[in-house]
Amino acid sequence: MPSAKQSPPRPAVRLLPQLADYAARHHGDLPFLLRWTPSGWEPWSFSEAARRLHAFTALLEQEGVKAGDRVAIQSENRPEWGLAYLAALEAGAVIVPLDALLKEQEVGEILVQSGARFCVVSARQRPVVERVRESRLPGLRLLSLDPCDDLPSWPAAQERFPDEPPRPERASPDDLAVLLFTSGTTGQAKAVMLSHSNLLYNVEALMRAIPYGPGDRMLSVLPLHHTFETTIGFLCPMRGGGSVAYARGLKSNELREDLRTAQATILVGVPLLYEKLLAAIRRGVADAPLASRLLVRGLLLVVQLASRLTGARLGARLLRPLREKAGLGRMRLFVSGAAALPRGVFWGFVNLGIPVAEGYGLTECSPVVAANRTDRPEPGAVGHPLPGIEVRIDQPDAEGDGEIMVRGPNVMLGYFGNPEATAEVLRDGWFLTGDLGRILRDGRLKITGRVKNMIATAAGKKIYPEEIEIHLGNSPYILEVVVVGGRDARGEREEVHAHVFPDFQALGALARSQGRAFDEAYAEEALRREVETRCQLLAPYKRVKRVIVRRQEFAKTTTGKIRRQHLSAEAAGKKAHAVA
Repeated sequence: MPSAKQSPPRPAVRLLPQLADYAARHHGDLPFLLRWTPSGWEPWSFSEAARRLHAFTALLEQEGVKAGDRVAIQSENRPEWGLAYLAALEAGAVIVPLDALLKEQEVGEILVQSGARFCVVSARQRPVVERVRESRLPGLRLLSLDPCDDLPSWPAAQERFPDEPPRPERASPDDLAVLLFTSGTTGQAKAVMLSHSNLLYNVEALMRAIPYGPGDRMLSVLPLHHTFETTIGFLCPMRGGGSVAYARGLKSNELREDLRTAQATILVGVPLLYEKLLAAIRRGVADAPLASRLLVRGLLLVVQLASRLTGARLGARLLRPLREKAGLGRMRLFVSGAAALPRGVFWGFVNLGIPVAEGYGLTECSPVVAANRTDRPEPGAVGHPLPGIEVRIDQPDAEGDGEIMVRGPNVMLGYFGNPEATAEVLRDGWFLTGDLGRILRDGRLKITGRVKNMIATAAGKKIYPEEIEIHLGNSPYILEVVVVGGRDARGEREEVHAHVFPDFQALGALARSQGRAFDEAYAEEALRREVETRCQLLAPYKRVKRVIVRRQEFAKTTTGKIRRQHLSAEAAGKKAHAVA
């Protein structure tokens, strides 16, 4: 059955670039975009951001950008990124965001496939695009976000066009606005077509679910080329009057310092980010003097007991000094998406006094489909569909699991230049996500797996790897795990294999507590026992038959998703250990 339908909230403006002037009218001189400098955070106000945007629009127009042109952007996160994005749209162009980690060949493929005539680059990213221009696209025109003598640049635009007015509308709400090339974790890259209306409706719905106000400040850490960060981390704060500080990077010491000095109240991230942040906090507690360590652990025990016995969440009051020391003194909310958040990480932060709201989305849905409550989030599901978005489970099995389908004004126009792929996923207005899930009794959506990841046994049983990964991922001795289908010892039948990247530090401590020598043999034995024990909670046909121990982390996408391709025991070239 589909979820209960709610009327979609009407966007505040018709076109995306109009959000800048809307925000300037409502929030004026309040800080909006902040850049870190050695002397502190340097802010641009909402009014200043709109003025700078219009100046760059004028430069784009002078350089020949016309309605319908493709303008790519290749840059690290910075205040100019989002404003250049909106400036290209104001000029009537279609924006093509590029991943700053892509290699020359990948950048070239996207620029060619999209038909880009212009590319906005930072000084750091320019060499990659220059090589593409020389080898494949001699007609590509470049513009720089940094001072530059040989290219039209952002600083030059600010000097030459200081008082440009907003441009008249050069598109309609349902026109193509953004081309997003995404391969997720499987398959060949596709170009998702999103309209102004798609993104604006999602912004408005998110404002109901995760409200941003003038008192909020977000620390932006995820790559802006991804719709998750563009929508939640740029467009939503612009709409609501919140500010955005751009983190210097993801190094633990810099991230904690940026959180503290920026006085961030909201962080939008992926599970891997939160896992590392929680691990760093716990290491800090473990390294503290004995009296401080015992005090924190005692308070944590009180908080945990109160939560289990009465449902009260006392961490906000009792553990404020610990949060302040970790740079989280003003933090009111963590938002997690892109992958499942381990329950241990969820409760770890809730016990510290920081609620964690999980959500669910896809690039094809602009991107957010559902989100948990922010006032008292609960683990185990990704929340209720946002206002105006319907969710249906297609052909549910006896347990209620089936493919998740989404309908609403946020659903993409289709895949660029690929009508066959579009027809496969868009049916009668419904988008087939490829994700498996069920609707819980309280109306929340629970993700149970991926259609393409499903393992089918010889007995006809369907196994969703993500379910097993959650069980194993809660182990204190396992940092990362991917469950895949593999062949048995005779190569005849498909069975469940687990690729494990262990926490060697935790395993070493376990060995010492048992008076054992910590070596490779011990690590493999301990992991095999741990997997076997945790699999006892699963039906026999779901249990892991072989464990493949890794010495390095899994390769990941820029949003922290593990790349699952080629993870059979044979392809990984790792020693497989049978589980009894």
